Amino acid sequence: MERRRFLWVLAGSLLPWARGAPRALRVGVEACPYCFMTLLDARHAAQAVNPQGKAFFYDDPACLLDQLNGWGGPSLRAREVYLADYGESTRSEPRWVPAEGALLYHHPRIRTPMGSGLLAFARREALESHLRERPERAGGRVLSWAQALKEGGKRPWVPAAFFPPPPKAP
Repeated sequence: MERRRFLWVLAGSLLPWARGAPRALRVGVEACPYCFMTLLDARHAAQAVNPQGKAFFYDDPACLLDQLNGWGGPSLRAREVYLADYGESTRSEPRWVPAEGALLYHHPRIRTPMGSGLLAFARREALESHLRERPERAGGRVLSWAQALKEGGKRPWVPAAFFPPPPKAP
């Protein structure tokens, strides 16, 4: 009876990883594998999970985009990708949204950890609400994850003034 109970508890603790759920972020502890900065603001965080189930956390969606596009850092194959919904996250707790369903908003005057000016939102209404609250951020571009990846294949998202990219890997 105790063995069966142990197996149920073990299976329950492993289920989130089997289902593809985002992993928990430890703000102030996790470091970005692309730029090596400690994540201090969960509203800008991104997460990639490799095929083996290991999670990597990024301080700016641009770091993840650049690493996926081969602009630096170790090569990364992502099985799952999540972005913190800027409107629903706090500085200490992200609200993860699958990257494929997120809207990215780009405006060069928005200050982000790596200077990319990229914010992620789960819904267009949340983005519009944010722009009503912060009208100085109006005039940017809305991109899907696929569009941001494609654009990042031509040039890095992280400005060279912040992190000069090495030559793109073949």
